[in-house]
Amino acid sequence: MLMVVDIKLREILEKRGHSGKPYRQLAQEIGISHVPLWKMLNGEPYNPSLEMLDKICTFLRCQPGDILRRRR
Repeated sequence: MLMVVDIKLREILEKRGHSGKPYRQLAQEIGISHVPLWKMLNGEPYNPSLEMLDKICTFLRCQPGDILRRRR
C-alpha cells in the first residue's frame, strides 16, 4: 500500500511570516535548491530527503509533523 503525504509548507511559512518572500530567496536562506522548494510550495509530487526536512524545520523552528500530513 502506498502512503500519500501532503507537504503543508506554505501554511507554516505564512504562520512564520515568510510568505511574501520569493521562493528562490527562501531556498537560499534555508540552504536548499529552489526547484524542490517550488515543487513543495505548489503541490507537485516531491519526496524530500530527511536532510532537506531537517534544514526546513531548522529554518522554520518546527517539527516535521508540522509540515507533513498523511492523507487518509
